[in-house]
Amino acid sequence: MADDDFRVFNTYYGIYVSDWEETYPGFANHHMFLVDEYINEGCSCITSSRASDTNEFLYPHYIKETYFIEGIIKGHVSFACSGCTGYITDYRVTVCKVNTDTTKTELFSTGWQTLNHTLGWDGTYPSITENILGERVYPFWIPAWDKKILTKEDRIFLKIETDSNNCVVLWHSNDSTWEDVKIEIPFKL
Repeated sequence: MADDDFRVFNTYYGIYVSDWEETYPGFANHHMFLVDEYINEGCSCITSSRASDTNEFLYPHYIKETYFIEGIIKGHVSFACSGCTGYITDYRVTVCKVNTDTTKTELFSTGWQTLNHTLGWDGTYPSITENILGERVYPFWIPAWDKKILTKEDRIFLKIETDSNNCVVLWHSNDSTWEDVKIEIPFKL
């Protein structure tokens, strides 16, 4: 393998931290983050958000002077019902960047994925059984062969959008036994 073909695959998890916030251009007092490992379970976190909202998970740290995203981005997102029957029609996952002048740019996306799923309420979260009723995990693979250049002025973030209604929420708890939002990004450094 040539040196210029070398990739680093970083895995990130989406969580919502109650007692820490970041402000970066385009993200004021932000609590939703991509982390490379889960935080201690004693950390105060919010376990879910309305899926009908646009949810953006920021990786607030500097990665390298100049780097590229190139390869196959893969991961999954989780949705659940919160107290009654819910419906999820479609979803879209996008890897984006934001720079110091607050410009948000979509880099790679799944496009809108049509589901038309009903999510029932089972009263527990997570119901880690073979018959998952209230929670659904949706995998994704995003081709990222049109490499995008990023610099030290950029921060990456994951944007999750849905067309859903009637009590459907996006799960993003700080719990390694049930990985709610997970993404693996191939970087060329």
